[in-house]
Amino acid sequence: MIKTIFFDFDGTISDARMIAFNSLVRTLEEFGYDFDEKRLMSLLGVKMKGMLKMLGLKVKDVEAIRDKFYTYFTEMAVAGGIRPCVSLKPLWKMKGEGMPMYVISNSRDDFLKASIKKLRIEGLFTEVYGAERFKHKDDMMSALFKKMKLKPCEVIYVGDRFSDIEFAREAGCVAVAIHNKCSFSTLDRIKEEEPDFIVRDFYGLGKIVGKLNNSG
Repeated sequence: MIKTIFFDFDGTISDARMIAFNSLVRTLEEFGYDFDEKRLMSLLGVKMKGMLKMLGLKVKDVEAIRDKFYTYFTEMAVAGGIRPCVSLKPLWKMKGEGMPMYVISNSRDDFLKASIKKLRIEGLFTEVYGAERFKHKDDMMSALFKKMKLKPCEVIYVGDRFSDIEFAREAGCVAVAIHNKCSFSTLDRIKEEEPDFIVRDFYGLGKIVGKLNNSG
C-alpha cells in the first residue's frame, strides 16, 4: 500500500535543465574557470562541490560559486524560464484523494519556493526539503520515514536522474524513474540502475499507484 510519494524537483516537476546549464556556464565563466560544457551538461543535478570536483576544478570558491549560481538560477526561473515538465493534473488528483506528496531536491529552498510560486503549484506539496537540510537524499528519506511512521515499502520516490534511483534503493522505497524531454539522465543510464518502474508522465505514475494499492 503506497501511503506517500516523494519527488525530485528539477527535471521531474520542472523543466529547468537549460536554465540550470546556462546559470552554471555564466557562473563558472565569471569565476574564470575553464571547463568542458558537454561534461558539465552530464553532471547537472549533482551537488555543487561534487560537480566541481568531477569537472577537475579547485573547490576553494565553492560557496561563492554556489551563491552566484543560485542567484542566476532563481532569477531565470522567476523571469519565466521555468515551466512544468509535463501535466501536473494527475498529482492534483492524487492530492485530492488524500495522497501526501513531498519534494526532496538538491536545489536550495529559496529556489524551490520561487519556482513553486512561478509554477502556481503552492499547496501541491505537503513540505519541500532543499539541499540545505540534508547531506544525502536517502538519509533524509529514511529520517522522514521514521518521523512519519512509514515503512519504506509504503513510499514511492520519483526522480529523473540515475542517482535518484540509487537514493531510492538505499532508502528501501519503490523507485520510479520519470523520463522525458526534461530529464537530466539518459534513458539508457536510468535503465542501468533498474528502477522498479519507468514512466513518461504523471498519468503513468497514477496508474502505478493505483495498481500497487489495488494489488492486495
